[in-house]
Amino acid sequence: MFGEKFIKKLKKLMPWQQTVFALALSERMFPNYCLYAESTGNGDVALIREALDTLWQYETEKSMKVDLSAILEKIESIMPNPLEEDCYGAYPALDACIALATAYNSIVFRLGDEAFDVSQTSLGTVIGFIEMQRGEELTEEQLYEESLIEDEMNFQVELLDIISQPRDANIILQIKEMAEQSGVSNLGISLN
Repeated sequence: MFGEKFIKKLKKLMPWQQTVFALALSERMFPNYCLYAESTGNGDVALIREALDTLWQYETEKSMKVDLSAILEKIESIMPNPLEEDCYGAYPALDACIALATAYNSIVFRLGDEAFDVSQTSLGTVIGFIEMQRGEELTEEQLYEESLIEDEMNFQVELLDIISQPRDANIILQIKEMAEQSGVSNLGISLN
């Protein structure tokens, strides 16, 4: 759904930008995981919150030492399996975990496609949610008419603009605040 120009810019991001882009989308999806955990009693909200906070801190305090691989293993161990669950919420919760794991992977393995991958994951979460509500697959034209799609695309474009600035801890903290959206997720789910 994003144009070729946007995708090219994503793929050209420096390693720290790949990480922060993925982390920001993970932060934005965090309420989806919280709702899943609250409604099913599964998952570990505290662990996901700690993993998010640790990576934000790691990106703003370069002297910080942390075992990123160990945290990545913990995230992977609590990922929901939607095929074994009765609630739709397991899908957006899984996407939130995948996005966060991808942010960690962007530091541990540095493949260079992390921002693009998480961009597609987040957009896919929104598309899946809309189609689940409508009970049918929608065309690209129909999806463009949806306010959640418009919000998602605008958020990612704005995020890419901000992240294109030189690296600075204050910019990264500004991105974190933007991604928190006062506790409202990419699906419009609120923590309040």
